[in-house]
Amino acid sequence: MSLLVMLAQKWHKLAVHFDEIHRIFSISDEKIIKGIHFPIRFTAGVILTCGILQHMSSKTADVYNQYHEAEYCGWEMKNFPYYFASRNYWFIFKHIPYNILILLIFEYAATVLTLSWSCHDLMIILTSLGITFYFRKIYEKILPFHSGVMIASEKFWMEIRSHYVILCELVKATNGSLSLIIIHSCGKNLYLMCYELINIARKDESILSSVHHWCSLINLTIQTTMVFYSASMMHEIAKSPLTVCNRIPNFGWCSELERYIGQLKSDRVAYTGMGFFHLTKRSILAMAGSVVTYELVMLKFAEDTEGVGDVVPCSNLAFSKD
Repeated sequence: MSLLVMLAQKWHKLAVHFDEIHRIFSISDEKIIKGIHFPIRFTAGVILTCGILQHMSSKTADVYNQYHEAEYCGWEMKNFPYYFASRNYWFIFKHIPYNILILLIFEYAATVLTLSWSCHDLMIILTSLGITFYFRKIYEKILPFHSGVMIASEKFWMEIRSHYVILCELVKATNGSLSLIIIHSCGKNLYLMCYELINIARKDESILSSVHHWCSLINLTIQTTMVFYSASMMHEIAKSPLTVCNRIPNFGWCSELERYIGQLKSDRVAYTGMGFFHLTKRSILAMAGSVVTYELVMLKFAEDTEGVGDVVPCSNLAFSKD
């Protein structure tokens, strides 16, 4: 949540930068005004909806498990909300009297904090989609000249190069605002995927808990893949004009085209986690390899320590406030 607050302080300046880019590209292509809105809104809606459904499945499993636990152990349960609060928020209600409104406030806070994790991924995905959209417009503009039948003027290549430069500056500015979020997103997704795999491997889970863990794992896998794919596509689309430019015959070359090709070869247009790593296609394989490696170690550790530290069913420790 603190990372989103830090981003919010920089967001106005970044939004103005995006708006300036949008206006520049809209001058030459009016379709851009409508073309970029739908994929961003649709992606945001899907990710937030999946995050809400995942959290609801978690709470449904918790309610079912605790209700079943109370019946199995024969515990008195005249007021289930109070029972639920005493099992989940005892560290709060041991200091203050129980109140249903306070319980709802903490449930709302838990929901917001859970969704904030999805918002970290969402910011990376949406900004990547937006920047990739503009890089693709540059590629579409120069694509007709790859055959050599049509020859572009030096003024055309000057405009293309200027658009490329301002987009690279936008990538740098956006990456500066998202670097910490990128590191947190990758670390969080790696941890949660391993955590859900461990939970799926447990044999004492209820049906609803198993369904929740499987849904969470699928949602995490899709969300993580979208983060890396959208960021890597920005890198790939930014470099794609290089293939077209290399096919242009010698009589179509000019100084501006040569400068543009030089920048395409030397620039690395990609998001980074404070310079420690780049979000490219190779990063997807690195993440998958890390998940497999850590999961094998954790499964072996879980097997060797099975039952250690577990609370005995119907134990009073379930209500301990010490």
